[in-house]
Amino acid sequence: MSKGKIIKPRQPQKSENHLEKQVQEIFYDLLDTLEVSTEDTEWLEADAELLKKLTAIEETLGTGQGNISEEISAIKIQIAELKERKPLEVIINLDKKKKIDLGLQHFQFPDLVKMSSTGLNIFLVGPAGSGKTTAAINVAKALGVEFHFTGAIASEFKLTGFINASGGIVSTEFRKAYENGGLFLFDEIDASYPQAVLAFNAALSNNYMDFPDKRITRHEKFYCIAAANTYGQGADRQYVGRNQLDAASLDRFVFIDWKYDEKLETELTKNEEWSTYVQQARKVVEDLKIRYVVSPRASMHGAILLAIGMEREVVEQTCLWKGMDEATIEKIKNNMD
Repeated sequence: MSKGKIIKPRQPQKSENHLEKQVQEIFYDLLDTLEVSTEDTEWLEADAELLKKLTAIEETLGTGQGNISEEISAIKIQIAELKERKPLEVIINLDKKKKIDLGLQHFQFPDLVKMSSTGLNIFLVGPAGSGKTTAAINVAKALGVEFHFTGAIASEFKLTGFINASGGIVSTEFRKAYENGGLFLFDEIDASYPQAVLAFNAALSNNYMDFPDKRITRHEKFYCIAAANTYGQGADRQYVGRNQLDAASLDRFVFIDWKYDEKLETELTKNEEWSTYVQQARKVVEDLKIRYVVSPRASMHGAILLAIGMEREVVEQTCLWKGMDEATIEKIKNNMD
C-alpha cells in the first residue's frame, strides 16, 4: 500500500472574517488527517473518499466564499499533483491466497508487467541507470517465474551453449529459461555480436531453437525482455559503442521507451536536496546537448556518501562530475536553477 500526506500551504492566507477564519482552522485540522492511498495498478486513480470530504466542505461553504473557495481549489490541484508524482508501490496477486509486495516501482512498471504477461517479446530502451534490469527482475517475480540474465555477448555459443571436450552439454541462462520457463533478460543487446543476435532472433521467431544437442520448443512460460540504450539503429551521441541491429530482429519486439523516474529516484535516495541537485544537472546537460550521462546512480551513490559524512565537494566530483573538465562543470552550474 502506498500512502501520501496532503500538505497544507506553508503560509495560508488568513481570512479577516471571523466565521471564515474558524472554518479555515477546522479545515486545516482536517487536512492533517487525510491520506492518499493506492494499491496494485490502480495507483493513478483519485482517492474517492478524500475528494468526497473536500466536496462536502465546498458545498457547505458555497462557491462564493472568497479566499476559502480559492484555497479549496488550490488544495484540489495539489492533491492531483501528488497523486501523479508520488512513487508507485506495487502489490501483485498471483492467486487469491497470496500477495507479493514488490515495494516501490518505476511508474511504467504496470505497463511492463501487463505487456510481458502476454508473451510478447519486450524491447526496453532507456538511458543508463534508468532501472531496466531491476524492472525485469521484478516482472519475473510478478509473473511467478525464475529470472535469467545475460549481458552483452560476443559469441552465439554464449547464448546457445556448446558441447565440451568431455562430450557434456554446457548450458546457458537463455536455454534454461527457453526450455523450462522463466523470464530471460538479454541486457545490452545493442552491444552484442551480430551473429548472437541473429541466433536469438531465430529462437523468438520460430518458437523452437536448435541447441548443440537437440531441438527445443519454446516453453509456454518463457518470457523475454531485451534491454538497450538505443533503438538498435547503431551508435549515437551518448552511446558510441552500440551496434546496429538487424531489422528482422527488431521486428520481433514491441518497444517501451523506459524513462527516468525522478520521483522514485528521490524516494530511494532519502535525500531530496541532493537528488534535486542531480536532476537539475541532468536537465541542463540534456538541454545543452553535452555528451555525458547523469543517471540516478549519481543520486544513489552520492546520497550514501553524504550520509556517512563525506564532504559535498568530494561527493560531487566522485559521483556527479566524474572527471568532467572545470569549464563544462561551471557552464552546467551557471545554467542550473
